[in-house]
Parts: sequence; C-alpha cells; structure tokens
Amino acid sequence: MSEFIVTESAGDPGEYGELQVIDALRTALRKRDTVVFWRYPLNTRQGQLREPDLLLLDPEWGVVVIEVKNIPMSQVESIQGFAWRLRTPYFGKDTLEPYDQAKRQARVVIERIRDHAALGRVPVRALVCLPRVTRDEWTAGGQSFLFSDTPLVLGDELTAAKFEQAIEKTPCVRSGAALDDETFRTLLSAFGTGGSLPAPVVAAPPAPAPRTGLRKIDMLARAAEQRREFDLQQEKIAKTIPPGVQRIRGIAGSGKTVLLAQKAANMHLRHPEWDIALVFFCRALYEQMQMQVDHWLRVHSNGQVRYVDARHRIRILHAWGSRDQPGFYRTVAEHLGLTPMNVTDVKAANGGRNTSPTGGVVLSARELLTEVDRRSLDMEIFDAVLIDEGQDLVDDDPALRYEDRQSFYWMAYRSLRPVQGEEPLLGEPTGKLPARRLIWAYDEAQSLDSLTIPTGRELFGEKLSQVLTGGVSYRGGIQKNEVMRVCYRTPGPILVAAHALGMGLMRPEGMVAGLTDKESWGKIGYTVEGDMRSRGPITITRPPEKSPNLIARLDPSPLIDFHTYTSRNEELAALTRNVRHALEVEGLGLDRQLVICLGRYPDRTIEAAFAALRREGLDVYVAGNLRGNVPPTQNWREKNPNGFRLPGHLTVTNVTRAKGNEADMVHIVGLDEVAAQEGSVTMRNQLFVALSRSRGWIHLSGTGVPASFREEVEAVLRSGESITFTMSRAKRNLTDQDDEPEVVLA
Repeated sequence: MSEFIVTESAGDPGEYGELQVIDALRTALRKRDTVVFWRYPLNTRQGQLREPDLLLLDPEWGVVVIEVKNIPMSQVESIQGFAWRLRTPYFGKDTLEPYDQAKRQARVVIERIRDHAALGRVPVRALVCLPRVTRDEWTAGGQSFLFSDTPLVLGDELTAAKFEQAIEKTPCVRSGAALDDETFRTLLSAFGTGGSLPAPVVAAPPAPAPRTGLRKIDMLARAAEQRREFDLQQEKIAKTIPPGVQRIRGIAGSGKTVLLAQKAANMHLRHPEWDIALVFFCRALYEQMQMQVDHWLRVHSNGQVRYVDARHRIRILHAWGSRDQPGFYRTVAEHLGLTPMNVTDVKAANGGRNTSPTGGVVLSARELLTEVDRRSLDMEIFDAVLIDEGQDLVDDDPALRYEDRQSFYWMAYRSLRPVQGEEPLLGEPTGKLPARRLIWAYDEAQSLDSLTIPTGRELFGEKLSQVLTGGVSYRGGIQKNEVMRVCYRTPGPILVAAHALGMGLMRPEGMVAGLTDKESWGKIGYTVEGDMRSRGPITITRPPEKSPNLIARLDPSPLIDFHTYTSRNEELAALTRNVRHALEVEGLGLDRQLVICLGRYPDRTIEAAFAALRREGLDVYVAGNLRGNVPPTQNWREKNPNGFRLPGHLTVTNVTRAKGNEADMVHIVGLDEVAAQEGSVTMRNQLFVALSRSRGWIHLSGTGVPASFREEVEAVLRSGESITFTMSRAKRNLTDQDDEPEVVLA
C-alpha cells in the first residue's frame, strides 16, 4: 500500500494542481509500496533549496522526481528543445524549462544518496506532469511544435496502468536496477529521520580479563550498528508544517524531542523569515535542544546552516525565564513592556504560599494575560511555537486558569501571528479567531505535578476546543493529532515494567492510573487480550516492533536488577559497587551511567549518594552544579542551572532534572519514597520517568520497602513483556478525552 506525506499545505499558488495529482496517485498507486513526498526539502551542497513537487520512492522504480505544471495546452505558445514559451506568464515566468528543473532535482537526490554504498545502483528518473492536458491535446499540439523528448505524464494518464507505462518509458537520469527488500529499506532510511540521526559513538575499551559472553558495552556497540528503519509516522511529524495547531502524544522514548527539533529546523530552512519558539519545561534540556536543532539544520542544509546562524529566528527557551536565561514567559513579557514576575512575586500573588514549578509559570502566564487584556496589548510575536514536555505546563488548580483555559497554553497561542491564507477557525473578541501554529508534544505518564492531560478541550475550553477537534486533518492530509507508539530508547521489558508500576496495574488495592479501552492501549503500542469492560483478567503485551531496542534480544539476563536494604548506607554501598562493576567489568564509562534519587524532597539522598560515590574515588557531577566533584550547593556562583552532564563524570540528579535525558545504565535510589506514598499518581509517575530514562539496564533499590510494594515490584518484573491484571476504577483515566478520534499509524 502506498503512503503519502504532504510536507506543507498553506494555500500557495500552484498547490491546486499538485494536490489534484496527489489525489489521482492515491488511487493509481494503492497496490504498490510507493512512498510519495509532496515538496520534500532537498538542499544542495551549495546550500540551495530544491523542492520536487513530487518525490516517489518505489522498490521497482527507485527514485522518481515529478515536476507538476498546472497549465492548459492553450497556454503553451511554442516548444523548442526543453524550453516552453507561454502565451501568458505562469507565476511571473514567460518561459519554462520543466524537464531541466526536474533533472536538477534528480541530481540533488543522487548527491544525497551517494554516501550510501548500498544505494549505488538505485535508478533515478525525472519527468513532467501536466494534469490539465490530455494525451490527445498534446499529440495535436505536436503538429506545430518542435517537440523534444520530454518525459511526460498527462492528466488522463494518472491511472495505475498508464502511470506505470509512463514511468517505465522515462529514461533514467541515473541507471540502475529494481531494489531488493533490504536496499529499499536502506533507501527509505536515507530519506527518513532514522537515517539522519547522529550515529551513536560506542568505543568499547579492552576487557580487563577473559570472560564468556558479551560485556554490556559490547552489546551497545552491536546495537549501535542497527539501522533505524523508516518510520512513516515520524516523517509525517518531522517533515510537515501544519497550518494551525497540532497535538503530538508520545510515550517516553518515542522521539518527541528529536522530532520537534527537526520540525523547527525544517520550518526555518523553508521559511527563514519566520520567528519560531521551541519551548520546554526543564532547563537541563538546553544543551540537548540546541544540539538537536543544530544537527537538523546542518543535515537539511548540507552543512550550510548552523544553529548559531539561525538563533535570531529559532528561539530555544525554557518555559519561565530568569535574568541570566531568558525563557518563553519572560521573552513575551519583556516584548510587551511588562515586568516579568519572579519567585517572590509569584508567592505574593498566591497569597503568600509557595507554588510548584509548574504552578509558578502558569500563575505568571495568568497574570500576564490579565494585564494584556486590561491594557489591550498586541501579543503577536511568533509565527510558530513548539512545546515539548507539554504535560508539565498545565495545572489542576482552576484558580490558575484564564477564562476557563490553561493559562500557559493560552499565552503561547496568543503570542502567535495568524497563519496567512487560512480561514478563521474560531473567534476573536468579535467571534472569529484565525488559525495559529501552536504545536505541543506530551506524555501524560511523565507528569510530576499535575493530573491534568493537555487535550484540546482542557487547553482551550469547551467552546474553543474545535480549533483542535474540528476534523482530524488539514488540507492535504496533515493530521491535527498524532499518537506515537514506538519506543526507540527503552528496551521492551523495562518500558512494560515502567507502565505497570507507574499505573499500579498489579497493585493489590487497584490501579492508580490507567487506560480504559483496547484502542487506547493500542495507541501506546500494546496488544490487549480480555474484555476491558468486565472485572476479568486483562493481558497487555508489547510486541518487539513497538520497542525495537536490541538490548533485550542481546542480553539473556534480566535488564532490571531489584534489591531492598535495611538502611540507606547499605543501599548506597551497593550503589557504589554497582557503578564500579559497570565501569570496570562491563565497560560502561561513568558518563554512560546515571543515578536518579526518588522522592518529593530528594536533596538529602542526592547529598548522601554524592558522598558515598566520592569516598570510592569516583568522579561525580551533581546536575545543576558548575563543576564536577562538588557536593550539592546553594551558592549561585557554583551553580549552572542548565547543566546535566560532565564528560567522564557520573551524574547524580532528581527526577525532574532527569526528564528528557537518558543513559545506558540507570541506578534508581530511594524506592521507599514511592512505596511510602504508593497510592499517589505523581509518585508513581516519578518511578515511571526514572525507569524510562534507560537505554539498556536498571539497578532499582530502596530502604525498608514494605512487603506489599516489594511483592508488587517483583510480580511486575517476573512478567516480562506481558502483564496480566484486573481492571479497576483508577484515580486517573489516561484515555484520550477529545471528541474527534485520532488517526493512528502502525
């Protein structure tokens, strides 16, 4: 079955004819395994942007570039060679050379794939499509024109048989042969996100002593050789620019951050005049975000554009902001001439009470909106706002809403300029509000402060939620909602354990959170056996293709090691042994490992873990510090709020800072903190976040963990990639509550 990816549909001149061709090809190619891109962004090594109207990847044909000209035969005055003279201009041009244009784009394709040795024999073709001209009209015109041998497909040839004939008659710009399955997968990967990701560097040190079996570092080296398969849904998210809002719901490790960074980079390269904000909650993500945006700018510009060149247009901002690090809220406030609120101001506005980090930024957004409307200020600053970690920017407190809307999201929405060429979807003060590009990604299972799920209704209120739920897609097929269910980071057994413990699926007293129907479980990558409407047993299973990390297949041992201890000192002594064993025996450098301390107030545990590790002579970095081997400090001169890693050092951190980051081996300390409040959704979510940071292995430990909770953990770990549980009413329903069904891709 063919697949189509429309990268952008904004009502530009010339779109109508191209969309007509796409609609015809949906039928003509339905029995083929063709992937069709509309306006795939190709950049030459000289930094020039080439966008083929249609780019086809097909196992039999190889690569086909099609240039569409939506002109009638009557508009063509003469043709000589490859030059077409027109009676009336076509988008300002009196003369066209469509075949030369298509061939230039085909040569960029050849340039793009030439570094892939396996693709050296992939055929590449170029041709021209005239959807408003029939074969009879073209033949009649040939009596007076000096025709060249321009390869053509005409309006009455967009059927399966005739289109196939047109392709096969088209001479190759580069000759080749039909592709076998492996070569076709390599071709797809070359044009996809997976094929352009930075290759993981795994330098395996020599083993200190002979041993049977692979060390963990050797397993990582083998896994790094695995080719990332073409993921159609990832391409539809990363390569498309919606003409309005878009919601991306994705499980941990599905690549939300990578795709948002790539989306922002693609927006800039296609629209360098746009002002774009890429927003996230935790400052510890700054380095990762900047690295990702820089990578995708370089990839899609053939190294011609870097983040340093684009940072005046792509603003990478954490949610709140401070004097030393402007965030999104602070940027908007200063643009409006308002004094940004700080922590002291927020406490005063909250009746002298402290707020959570989420509550603080949401309250600040509410106060800003109140002042904006009081003064009738114009908030429009950006052309696109992309939000990562979206679950952390909503709050349960109704008092922090602004006119029944989540304040931060409404501030972000109103900071956007209207999308040019789009029909109004909702109302401004007069009743009509134009479309704006607000794109947010979230995983409700990772929320640490709020039980609220950022659905369209929750964010925009009942009346305005149609901005998201009014139909499932935009013109051309770009989806308003995307659900990502493949986890690339975390091995299947660890992710299943994270979901089971995070939701309390095997909790004797009943579930803490959960999904209520098979469709919702399917959206996060599980198959379900049993009737979820009954009180009978339910079995959820995670298929390997939904968790393609190879570590689970390479390591026959359990990936999660769980122990409880009688004292914290005993637990931390075991931590130091595990870290040293991983370093010296398994070959995992300290910066490939991560220590996460659980609990609402984990500072004391972090301090104790730091001290225990340093006593053993290990190099340690406390996330948020300026330097390594320095204990946790409140001295601002010794702090770097953006810091998370230091080369050659073992990072010790809390759950909040760990979000969005990952490591090959994760040591989780303080499970007793979760056990003491095991009925709390947010404490269970802490455990989920900590477990899902791992790319390979987990050491999970606690002190004095009660027997009932210990037995729950052990039962989950015995279950592997299938969990059997009994449905019960959960405190938090994670089933999607938006009106319109979401379009989910396999």
